[in-house]
Amino acid sequence: MHNIALISTEQTFCFEFSKYEIMEKQIVKESISKRDIILNESFRLFLKKGYAAVSFSDLVEATGISRGNMFHHFKNKEDIFNHAVDRFVFEFLTNDATDFLKLTSSTPLKDFINNRVENIGRRMKSFFMMTKGTVTPANFMSFILYLKDNYPDWKEKFQEYEKRKNLEWKEVIELAKQKEEITQTVETEKITSSIRNIYLGLSYRSALSSQLSISELKEQIYIIYNLITK
Repeated sequence: MHNIALISTEQTFCFEFSKYEIMEKQIVKESISKRDIILNESFRLFLKKGYAAVSFSDLVEATGISRGNMFHHFKNKEDIFNHAVDRFVFEFLTNDATDFLKLTSSTPLKDFINNRVENIGRRMKSFFMMTKGTVTPANFMSFILYLKDNYPDWKEKFQEYEKRKNLEWKEVIELAKQKEEITQTVETEKITSSIRNIYLGLSYRSALSSQLSISELKEQIYIIYNLITK
């Protein structure tokens, strides 16, 4: 699974965090279900500390919801964890904004690249706000590695996600050939793999250093694009 890294300069960090706090205060507390509060707060804890390091007492303290009420909604800590992952990892990835592809465009691949990179940036900001700026790329990488070995049906769900993403790129590359935007001799499989590996590689590096640079991601993808355009 690919990494969702944090993006922002120090100024953007302060701005986005303040914006999130303002939005949070505007929400009427009674309008948020206890189930949602449990999932929201537990996911932040699992990301920051890791599943094993989070006790049920930690969940009670973070949510402000009694142990009895938590058991009313979920069976145990593992059940909370699995539902939180379903919502904030898989639903977050699979229900992202549609990368609209204009079939009438003469440069569908270029349009798709721009849209996809911008969408990644939006998702990163959204994730940053949701976690209140408390989660680092390293936290998220550790969390994903934990899911690999401990989340039910991880392999099947991840393979399904990868298959869908690869298919999207293959379809737009084939369309770009039809529109004569890129050379006909381009090997679709290899170009798809190269572009996706750029994103995965930069995401992994960001977990080891600081943050994913959207401008660098776009620049690296365009190196490939410029090599295959007519």
